Amino acid sequence: MNGYQLYLKKYSQKYRIITWDGHLSTLQKALSQNKSPVDILLLNEKIAEQACNLGLLIAFPEDLLSSNDKQCNFQTITDHITLAWDTDKVHFNPTWKDFWNITQYPGKRGLQKDAFSALSIALLADDVPFDEVTEVLSTPTGILRAFKKLNQLRPYIVWWTTPNEANFLLHKNQVLMTSGSILSISAFQKQYPLSHFQYQYKNTIENPIVFSIPATIPTQRIKLINSLLQHPSFLSFPSADPKQIMQETIVKEETNSFQQPTVSLDDIFDEWLVLTKQ
Repeated sequence: MNGYQLYLKKYSQKYRIITWDGHLSTLQKALSQNKSPVDILLLNEKIAEQACNLGLLIAFPEDLLSSNDKQCNFQTITDHITLAWDTDKVHFNPTWKDFWNITQYPGKRGLQKDAFSALSIALLADDVPFDEVTEVLSTPTGILRAFKKLNQLRPYIVWWTTPNEANFLLHKNQVLMTSGSILSISAFQKQYPLSHFQYQYKNTIENPIVFSIPATIPTQRIKLINSLLQHPSFLSFPSADPKQIMQETIVKEETNSFQQPTVSLDDIFDEWLVLTKQ
């Protein structure tokens, strides 16, 4: 997925590394021809879950699962969505509340086009304590509160869908501040040491990324690919949870936290995007 290439660079001589936009529709189109352009996919966990349910990814054998839920995540890396800013224009460490302060700090804001990430950040900006965000967002009142806050920022939002898009929004001076991936920003700063932006370690949103295998892979290759994924040397990603990231400042999405049996938070968010022409 675009934004994590640096961590896979050491495999580029032995394997062909292809970047992609991380969109479910892109994966569906690539696999619709019944052939796999790649052996291993790096996806956002939420996209991987959708792709798994659609049968686009290889699922674990049922006897290896402790539940009836389908699972296609062969390896998981924990990344975090954080606040990043243009250090040429912002000379202090801003908070999510400052992120919403367009009057004092005018300019566009980048946000991940993801329901949990965007709405959690909106609640953090609305003074909800980090350890209460998930609980608040599990109630109708909390969801309305989050959307009300997000509406305040709506005219200034530039949406991004892949980590590298967020990096380039700052790099090309298209936004003053943005949410962004800690792993991807760290890699980007190594590639562009003169980049004029910084990020913080507090009040981050947990953002798991996973390695999965396309469903169109020939059966005889699956065992070989899985062995590679399980090899300790394969995971060259550093931890996105350094000492600076205090465990108590991370907002985590709880799978069963939402009391929405028929309409998911993602569905509500998608409808809001349509209604507001985002």
